[in-house]
Amino acid sequence: MRKLLTIFILLISVNVSNSQFEFTDIGARAVGLNGAYTSLSDNSLAIFYNPAGLGQMKYRELSVFYSPAPFGLTELSTAALTYAEPFKFGTFGLGIKNYGYELYREINVLLSYGGKYKDRIFYGLNLNYYNLNIKNYNSASSFGIDAGLMAYLTKYLKWGFFGKNVTGSTIGITREKIAQVYRTGFTVTPRNDLNLIIEAEKDVKYPLSVRGGLEYRIMDYVVLRGGIGSEPAAITGGIGFNYKIFQIDYALYQSPDLGLTHQGTLTINFGGIKGKKESKEKLSKVFD
Repeated sequence: MRKLLTIFILLISVNVSNSQFEFTDIGARAVGLNGAYTSLSDNSLAIFYNPAGLGQMKYRELSVFYSPAPFGLTELSTAALTYAEPFKFGTFGLGIKNYGYELYREINVLLSYGGKYKDRIFYGLNLNYYNLNIKNYNSASSFGIDAGLMAYLTKYLKWGFFGKNVTGSTIGITREKIAQVYRTGFTVTPRNDLNLIIEAEKDVKYPLSVRGGLEYRIMDYVVLRGGIGSEPAAITGGIGFNYKIFQIDYALYQSPDLGLTHQGTLTINFGGIKGKKESKEKLSKVFD
């Protein structure tokens, strides 16, 4: 009886969730933008969205994300940690993601590197370790590679590209293919306090998805965000608070099928607001 109950719960969990390491949004800042983050990716979250973005970073950063029960379902619990350490020759990153519950669990560990060429072109790679565990049945592991590119086309326009699992890796004795996703988009920054983002995502198994996001800094310490997307249709919003080296982000996600959920992220950036201003000043000099 217990075995039948386990199978039943697993089937429900797989049907309503993004399983087999599907691409899911991590971090309240990115969630607030509806995941339109490929061409922005200017903090440690770049590990999950576009490792090329790590090449932009000047200061060490640690970020922690936890969503214990998305849409009221503890079976979809997700936790993640990202860490970035810049050096003169590029930035190294570490990402850890834990998804699921005691009956079904996915763990993804990423080692990342992001470099740059003349402060205008950025490139990056992720080495992924995947581990899938189904209680009382079996566990399996695999490896895969992600790749990313980013370029400032002008002072106000940035392009990004990210390929998840470009190696086409599989997992388990059934050789279930790990999600293979390609994303590209643009970030327009018409003024220093505003980012407008548009991007397209194509999972090889699913229809094309289009996402858009807006990020507006209403003062040095407060940022407002909004986003909209298709496949799946969703509306998001969020707010961020910056104080010295600390940043707290909060996001709301509205799904027409599952309803409303919310998420939060705590980030420590050792450059703080000063570091972000230095990066913008350096970019201005590149194009002046």
